[in-house]
Amino acid sequence: MRDTSAESDSGADALALDLTRVTGRFSRIAGRVAGGGYSLIAWRVLAELEHAGAARISTLAHQQRVAQPSMTGLVQRLEGEGWASRAPDPEDGRATLVSVTAEGRAALDAYRADAADRVRPHLEALSAFDRATLARAAELMDELGDRIDDPSG
Repeated sequence: MRDTSAESDSGADALALDLTRVTGRFSRIAGRVAGGGYSLIAWRVLAELEHAGAARISTLAHQQRVAQPSMTGLVQRLEGEGWASRAPDPEDGRATLVSVTAEGRAALDAYRADAADRVRPHLEALSAFDRATLARAAELMDELGDRIDDPSG
């Protein structure tokens, strides 16, 4: 019997690289027109706050790989739009937690809708089989994201 573990590891390695490259490219392209004058980092920060809840500026800066002063400026801009708010961290009075507001969620929803509007005509040009394949891939990507994001996994 032939050992296929190296082949499957190699296949998983190639797939992981392909998925990372392709999903990153897709997100950049789909979101490019929908940005409304905001950077992709701003939208990612709002999405992270929506998904994971309140966070410190230092945590957001680390997640987005930007300097803390840059993140402070971004959070101030988001606050100015009414999309984010800050409150004292109950565990450390010296720190603050940033949260997404209802207005921020609405702006994020609008951003996503704009991005979807850009993608939709291209999806409509695909066959029903290819759209179903992408629908299943979206489900799998969501599950995979949950696994990757789970600190216990």
